[in-house]
Amino acid sequence: MRRFAIIGSRAPPSSTFHLDDLPGSGRIDVLCRNIGSCLLLSHGIREDVEVIVHLLGSPGKPRRIRFTGSEITGLRADERSIAGKIRKVVVEPLPPIGTWKQVSQGMAHSGGDLRTTVEEWRRMAVGVCVLDVNGDSLDCIHENQGDIGFIVGDDRAIDGIDDLGDVAMVSLGKEWLLGSACISIVHHWLDSHAGKPS
Repeated sequence: MRRFAIIGSRAPPSSTFHLDDLPGSGRIDVLCRNIGSCLLLSHGIREDVEVIVHLLGSPGKPRRIRFTGSEITGLRADERSIAGKIRKVVVEPLPPIGTWKQVSQGMAHSGGDLRTTVEEWRRMAVGVCVLDVNGDSLDCIHENQGDIGFIVGDDRAIDGIDDLGDVAMVSLGKEWLLGSACISIVHHWLDSHAGKPS
């Protein structure tokens, strides 16, 4: 299973937003592009992927939304459609940290932040990698190490990395890339090393 933690540093966790202004709504547009890159193929869904989106802006406490590729239905490639799914969740009461409440097929939400997700991953023996220009080469990852979780930021630096404990810092090159591009590169690299290049 490939896992991605997508950071929305300004995305509203408990407030509706305008579908006609996704950039002005906490950069929801960036989140939607990242979600699409994680889950969508040209004609289908990556069933071996789970995405947890972290809404860390204001108002309200942090919220996480989980998209499960093997279960989700009705996910389309356009940002507005993905944003519509997020908007339906943020008006729901926030579940307690550690409790995932299903909102539709393949989508659930919970309280908590990035540290909560990393702790959950560690309990499941998931290797944790942060995509960062100053990290080690992607070649340091081996497909046979089991499930891998990648932390992907938005258009800002990721806060609190030092609080996450032992995580691998992984670089895709010397230039800062869009999160959605990074996700596609990671998928291609993992697909190629699994003998099924995308």
